[in-house]
Amino acid sequence: MQLKPIEPDETQNDVENGNGSSPQQSQPADPYVSNNEFFNPEQEFDVTAGDMFGNPIPNESQLNGQTMGQTVGVSGGPSYDPFSTNGAVYNPNAGMEQYDNPGNYGLNEEDLRPRKLSKKEFYISPRNRKDRDRIVISSIVVIIAAIVDLIRTDFWLSTFKREIEMVNNLAEQLGVAGEYMIDTDKIMQTQIIISVFLIALGLGILIFKSRACAITGLVLTVIYFIAFLVQNHQFRFYYTVIAFGYATLATISFANSWKEYEENGDWKREWKRTW
Repeated sequence: MQLKPIEPDETQNDVENGNGSSPQQSQPADPYVSNNEFFNPEQEFDVTAGDMFGNPIPNESQLNGQTMGQTVGVSGGPSYDPFSTNGAVYNPNAGMEQYDNPGNYGLNEEDLRPRKLSKKEFYISPRNRKDRDRIVISSIVVIIAAIVDLIRTDFWLSTFKREIEMVNNLAEQLGVAGEYMIDTDKIMQTQIIISVFLIALGLGILIFKSRACAITGLVLTVIYFIAFLVQNHQFRFYYTVIAFGYATLATISFANSWKEYEENGDWKREWKRTW
């Protein structure tokens, strides 16, 4: 809006110095009126001159009638854009049509359906956390047990090397070397073969989630455990038996879950378009 110009008030000093019109016309200055060129809210507005951009201001009937009511949503009918000066109809969804069509994103109907996961992706998904933890833990236990058993065998053979040589010499002198002689090389070679075989089974379980590796390791360790218990009256490889047992249950459960996912997984369900 344009402001009406207001002449500055004459002070007593202006009158005394001859700059004013007359003492009768001089009035004291209004402290609430500013005579500078900046906007002063106390000054009167020229309503007929329009707003600060030169656009006409609607009259009172327009403000209280259809325009104001439709702008704020009081009365029915179309809503007018409050930021438009030409009375354009306000459409809140204008320009949003491009977001309603998935084709504008380069997507087709096939992309909107759930994708089938690969076996690796299915394995690491949260739904298989229980089986995955069992497979990982059991395979690591098998590998560590095989390595520890190999180190332990080499340690005991090295520690009692002198005693073993003494027993072998005594067996030769008594002529019973074939029955009581201790062959340390053969024991070490056998232990290396067993440890390598167990490590291979553990890696097969860990990498390939193989049920065959788990079941094979379970059967062999059970046989070895029973034979060693009967022959030497000692418990050995019992922790490996437990680890292979957990691995067998976990791999079978994972295989069943993967089969169920392939046959009746959510990737086969048809999703209906809602636009």
